[in-house]
Amino acid sequence: MKNAIKAARATALIVAVGAPALAEPDIKSQTWRWGHFSSELWGSSKADVRFAETLNEKTGGAIDVQFFWSGSMGSTSELLELTRAKAVTVGSIGPAYYPGQLPLSGLLNGLPLTWYDAGEAMRIQAELIRTNPYIQNELEENGIHPILSHGLPPYRLQCKSPVRKLEDLDGLRVRTFGEWLPVVFETLGAIPVNTAMTDIYESIHRGSLDCALLSVEAASIFNVAEVAPYWSTINFGAFAGYSAFVAQDIWDSWPEDFQSLVQQTATETETFEISQFAPLEDAAYETAKSMNVRVVEFEEQQALQDSVPDLLSEWQKQMCQRDLCDAAKSIVADVRRLME
Repeated sequence: MKNAIKAARATALIVAVGAPALAEPDIKSQTWRWGHFSSELWGSSKADVRFAETLNEKTGGAIDVQFFWSGSMGSTSELLELTRAKAVTVGSIGPAYYPGQLPLSGLLNGLPLTWYDAGEAMRIQAELIRTNPYIQNELEENGIHPILSHGLPPYRLQCKSPVRKLEDLDGLRVRTFGEWLPVVFETLGAIPVNTAMTDIYESIHRGSLDCALLSVEAASIFNVAEVAPYWSTINFGAFAGYSAFVAQDIWDSWPEDFQSLVQQTATETETFEISQFAPLEDAAYETAKSMNVRVVEFEEQQALQDSVPDLLSEWQKQMCQRDLCDAAKSIVADVRRLME
């Protein structure tokens, strides 16, 4: 795994720093409507803005992007269809939110306790999109094409009471998303409640949730400290995050030099985002402490990891039950190879 990761990092660095700039493409001026489910304050959102601004600069102002934040152009559950239908030019889509339409693509976006480095999860996801025919076919069937990927640093708990040991989870109502986090929390004796990120604060405030499940940075952005002052260091793993997609028809309509420019700009942006994960988490902790958050050291991380089975194997079994066995075996084999 180390050699593969080093090679990926070296490749990204060459593209981002050492490669010659592509010539300005011959593309007509246009305005993109970018539908986003989250706040513009999130680090990944800032990376989206950086991508858009860089693309605008590289095209001599031809590409102007208008962002519609926090679901103002469509909710988390609506953005896939809005993107496919070209009601938005770009949609920020988390595949794990669409288990019916994107069961294969959602693997790295929704499987907990498997990856602990967001950059690694991002790179594996990018490689699957680039090389695995089953992932490619699923995206094509849904009429979408990825143009920019993100990562999610380790997800932890922010609660109304301290979580130091596994027994402290018993009976807590915890925010979850996707299919696999609910399974894990049920195994641990908690009550999973799938909740959109933008609804977490109000859900804790009115008492329908006891804990947020977010990265430390996201918890800081959404002011979770005001309603959940105990932040446990428990680690449920990192994820490949949402991706920015355009309709396949839109991607196919772009000239090759513009497609190449988009890909180069995405690589530069992703490399920058990876460099920001640790500083953003450190800054978020400092902000939280200034709001009287108490950081609670979780004492049973290894016991947590030992309490769940190999989730890659479990995911493969579930996909086989959906008549997606060949696809699942291919994807899991690729993931394990890339993790070695």
